[in-house]
Amino acid sequence: MTVDIDVILLAVLVMTVAAVVQGSVGFGANMLAAPVLALLDPDLVPGPIFVAAALLTFATALREPDAIDWRVVRRATAGRVPGAIIGAFVLAAVTDRTLQLMVGLTILVAIVLSSGALARRVDRVRDNRATHVGAGFVSGFGATTAAIGGPPMALTLAHRGGPTLRATMGAYFAIGTTITLPAIAAAGRLGRAELLAGAALVPGVLIGFVVSGPLRRHVDAGRVRPLVLGLAGLAATVLLVRTI
Repeated sequence: MTVDIDVILLAVLVMTVAAVVQGSVGFGANMLAAPVLALLDPDLVPGPIFVAAALLTFATALREPDAIDWRVVRRATAGRVPGAIIGAFVLAAVTDRTLQLMVGLTILVAIVLSSGALARRVDRVRDNRATHVGAGFVSGFGATTAAIGGPPMALTLAHRGGPTLRATMGAYFAIGTTITLPAIAAAGRLGRAELLAGAALVPGVLIGFVVSGPLRRHVDAGRVRPLVLGLAGLAATVLLVRTI
């Protein structure tokens, strides 16, 4: 795996914007960044982007620790384990072209899951054990195969306050990282080159996280979400068109 320096610089910029979004709203970093990075260089997904985003998840959880709902984290993590295992088998079997298609399609599905209309429809059933475990399973599969695991969990927590959503998602992702990264490695998609590429993206994550600090008190997730979904959808569509 070799990535040009100009591609890395663009990828760092993308990760900066993505980290600002996730640090402010609670999710969306990989959903926004994955299709763009896949367009820049398919080798940046899923391993390197997940390595870089891992730091963001820990930082987000540690910034508002009192707001973490550990019940949700435990249940979702239980579902994430089998999802990640199945995802690793799928990831090991697909070609780079198929992986790009999976990233694009996963983004479009994630946009549907993240839509306000769907969130309102499932409001009565989403906050229970079965939903948390199920969301964790889908999240684990999506994170391992396409580096996108946020939307299923965000859907179950959409009715919570901003601090609870951000901190709980951060804690879940932080623990999930210890599950997903080994799964990606087992699939042969995370070696020394991918780790170095992921490390190169870390400065963008750090800058974005710092910028998101003051923003999180003022950002209205309801206003930011359409922009995030729109940009992610555009990038996913371009990725699919180019791949097909």
